Amino acid sequence: MFDKNFIFTVEETNLIAIYMADTLTATVDNIVAAFGDILDDDIAEIAESASRKLAALTDTEFSALSFVPEDDIDEVGGYEE
Repeated sequence: MFDKNFIFTVEETNLIAIYMADTLTATVDNIVAAFGDILDDDIAEIAESASRKLAALTDTEFSALSFVPEDDIDEVGGYEE
């Protein structure tokens, strides 16, 4: 079971979905590599928080999670077609 510190915000989930890779390490690397391109302080804070939370997960915990961008879920919680 995940500690409350592993609850990702909608913004973090969307950002993770953008930079998602096949592995936990690659996903964190993608987010960290994007730090230099992020000019908005709020987005940079979200990226830092998301990468910190991801880095604390094990590969097994990461693979059990789903990062679906908010816009891809319809009003009743199903996926848009």
